[in-house]
Amino acid sequence: MKRNIIFKKSIILLILQIFSNFLFGQNSNSPKDNWNVLLVRKGNKLEIKEDMASLSSTGFYLHKNCVYDITLKNEKNVGLRRIGGRLISIKPDSLLFTNYFNLNVAFSNNVKLDTFAVHYKELDKLHTISDRALGLYTKTSFDNYDFIFQKDTANYAFRSEWIKLYTNDEMLYEVVPHLTGQGFGALYEGNGRTYFFQGTGTIKPILQERDVTYKVRNVFGFTPSNAEEINGIAFGMMTKNIKNQDLNLRDSLVVRGLNIQINPMTIFSIMMGGSTQTTGISADSLNVYYRTIKKDWYVKIFGININPLTTISEMTVKGVNITGLITVVDEVHGITISGLNNFSYIMNGLSISGIRNRATLAKGVQIGLFNTATELRGFQFGLWNVNGKRSLPFVNWQFKAKRKKIKS
Repeated sequence: MKRNIIFKKSIILLILQIFSNFLFGQNSNSPKDNWNVLLVRKGNKLEIKEDMASLSSTGFYLHKNCVYDITLKNEKNVGLRRIGGRLISIKPDSLLFTNYFNLNVAFSNNVKLDTFAVHYKELDKLHTISDRALGLYTKTSFDNYDFIFQKDTANYAFRSEWIKLYTNDEMLYEVVPHLTGQGFGALYEGNGRTYFFQGTGTIKPILQERDVTYKVRNVFGFTPSNAEEINGIAFGMMTKNIKNQDLNLRDSLVVRGLNIQINPMTIFSIMMGGSTQTTGISADSLNVYYRTIKKDWYVKIFGININPLTTISEMTVKGVNITGLITVVDEVHGITISGLNNFSYIMNGLSISGIRNRATLAKGVQIGLFNTATELRGFQFGLWNVNGKRSLPFVNWQFKAKRKKIKS
């Protein structure tokens, strides 16, 4: 039995290696096949350095077989607003990306692994992560760079490494470079999810050891928690269920009542230059949200959520959300008030911020200096207001949908 399992794993591994080498490992010396793209910040002079892969204002190459986190200016052309796959090919004026890391990740998101070409003028911003835990990114606008396409014998591409990650697992995992705010990191896939590569020699968690007991805390509970429900008051630094996090597994948490969270680390990260960005590969796509993110929900608050600093979480709030600075959540149904910024995929009710409100689908009223809704069913009041129908100062509105109905 054990030999059969090892044999099947070996066959799968061989197929994956052949597929990966075919797509990402080719390194032709023929200049007719090797198109590269060099980016230099406008107004700057090109400087040839030893490292021409890391983000730089004086020049860097985009490398094939590297994972880049990129938003596009227009979702209509490729059906995505945000790219989270690999760059696999470069043409004289366009870049070819995969939509997901590999076949397993695409399959776990109920999507076919595919490739799509993007004209370089459609690239909007490059996101480089600066804090993994809080989902904080630094954004670089492609409009500030000149794109120089070159055909030569050099092939700026990374090769995948196949590494034995765990001492108790003979399987080799494909490790792929990923551009971050601290240079290059690496990603690998396990059970249909991508993870940050942090070295070898660890013990692979055994899924059979997963804690499947359903735990409830009544009256009061601290967060992070190892319970699925807190009924009453939840208090802590981060609202989430961590009972199986050592197994790289996510468990949900429902709070009914009052949730109070204070995490000063979010302020330090933002002060260091990070910007908040929601999870997922398409931050403004309802199609992606309904198909993947909503079904893989994490935290739900029924009642009141209070954070004097920032609320950044895969969270749905049904009731009242009050945050001192920034709110970035999946959904808000009710009232949300933040000192600086509000973002949610779905907003039903009233959204008030000191500077900016942004939602993918907003039903109700947005009040702030700047208000943006990909689709709006209601009103916007602010200095500048943008929705799927028009952009106007002071007062804007939209009641009729322009998008196709999306099945949830």
